[in-house]
Parts: sequence; C-alpha cells; structure tokens
Amino acid sequence: MITTATGQNRIFAADVTDSATVYGSLTDVVTGNTLGDSLQGQVCISAMAVCENTLLSPGVIFVDNNNNIVGSVGAGSPEQNQPQWQAVNIPIELNYTCKALTSASVA
Repeated sequence: MITTATGQNRIFAADVTDSATVYGSLTDVVTGNTLGDSLQGQVCISAMAVCENTLLSPGVIFVDNNNNIVGSVGAGSPEQNQPQWQAVNIPIELNYTCKALTSASVA
C-alpha cells in the first residue's frame, strides 16, 4: 500500500509463492500497471508491506528505471505483528517498479 503527497492511495500486489523467484514485481490491483505507470510524477510519502507468509517476503524494494534501489519497506505479517506505515520519500518516475523480496533473494 502506498500513499502519495497528493493524497492518492494505491495497493500493489504480487503472487510470490514460488520461493525460487528472486523478485516478484508488484502491480496496481486496479489498473494492473507498474508503480511508474500508475504514479509517475507523484512522490510516495508512506508505504506498508503486508505479507501472508513471512518466509517468502521480508520486504519490498522500490527500483528506478536503471534497476537501482531507491527505497525499501519491511514487510509485516498480520499473524505475527501489526504491519506499520513507514515514512518514505520517493519521487516516482516512469519505469519505476516495486518488487517483493522472497526468501531466495535474501538467502
């Protein structure tokens, strides 16, 4: 979930059940677009990552068009702890994406 400086709220989701997948790209649940396509020109001010299975996703990274990490948010599991909004300051440009980390990517 993302909140922008203009007050837009968006939910991005991915199925990252395959632990062999290093990153699961997240897409807007309404439009099916990537982060940059949905929110180009906006500034992400807060984000929350919720994962149903903490073994698969320790967090989400925000990646620019050159595949550089420009931000990250740790994931919380409602079964183990209360997920929290985390303050971020990420100007979103075209071709930016957010990706769910999986256990394969941190092993």
